[in-house]
Amino acid sequence: FWLKLVEPVAQFVHRLPSSRIVGLAMAATVPSTDKGVMTKRVSKRRLSGDAAKSIPRPLRQRKSLTALSKPASALSSIPAIVINLERRPDRMDGCATRLTARCPELRFEHFAATDGRATKIGADEVAYSWHTARNVVYQKSRSMRKGWDDLDTYQERHLELSPGERGCSSSHIRAWRHCLEKAGPEGNHPLLVLEDDAAPTAQFAAAFERAWQSLPSDCGVLYLGYSQAADWRREVTPDLVEAEYVWTTVAYVIWPSAARLLLSRLPVNEPVDNWMAGFSAAGDIKAYCVRPKIVLQADAWNVNSDVGHSDEHYWGPCSDIKHSDELYWGTEELRARDRQPTTLAGSALLGNDSDSDSSSED
Repeated sequence: FWLKLVEPVAQFVHRLPSSRIVGLAMAATVPSTDKGVMTKRVSKRRLSGDAAKSIPRPLRQRKSLTALSKPASALSSIPAIVINLERRPDRMDGCATRLTARCPELRFEHFAATDGRATKIGADEVAYSWHTARNVVYQKSRSMRKGWDDLDTYQERHLELSPGERGCSSSHIRAWRHCLEKAGPEGNHPLLVLEDDAAPTAQFAAAFERAWQSLPSDCGVLYLGYSQAADWRREVTPDLVEAEYVWTTVAYVIWPSAARLLLSRLPVNEPVDNWMAGFSAAGDIKAYCVRPKIVLQADAWNVNSDVGHSDEHYWGPCSDIKHSDELYWGTEELRARDRQPTTLAGSALLGNDSDSDSSSED
């Protein structure tokens, strides 16, 4: 009998908005004998703090979860690798210090480089020599764009690729395969590839986010550090341009579609940066650059480098080039000099945000 009497009241209270019943509770129903009519008596009492907090607030009073949480940056969602020879932990430590200081959200890991002197690299992956014809075209293009008076010095040559260049190419080939492995068969998640002399600028994080928001969907490679050869194909935004031909592989983001194409066109028969640039020049890969460059090289070209460049003696012996690798072939005098310890401090450790080629057009 009592259950039949209480049930309609309970259903009525259940339909009330939660804001109407905060602080209220039903007391036990007590029979009254006045005039022989059964009635119920409801008393009010204030709930304890913990009990009141347990009652859900109306949705209209709740703050948006989106407003309460900071959206994740694009940089934090992109896996990154740093290509580094295992016998050069000093270079890895220096790179890690620069990355942590300038882009703390970046998740990067060490990626063992191929040692061109210690590892056998098949000619089916990397050739032993290359012809400079196409590169000369873009060297002249850059010279004219810069207003230099040296066009007669660029001559086509057939050059042997150094062990360091072949090892560098092999390292990037393995990085492209790593990109496909991480993305999976159907995935299209990109990979950030860095070399261990990468030095992000102070504007790295902010400029990267702006460029990323404007990135066209057809992008195959996004260069963060580069040396510009030809004029830009087009400006997408003030922070992003489409490239025809750029040098260096110090820092770039690559998508699985581009990695797959590059791997299908082996062997690499030029220095790897020239070879990659050839595909963007031909229109096979859409390449874009963050402008201005947001990753520099910690040292000038080929200084303190483990990679001897086949064209570094292009205009004759270059006695001012300093190699850090004592196993790199050269004179005993150079090897002795390179064995001297190098002190890194202050801006030298982070990179000084400038190089010989640091204008916004380069």
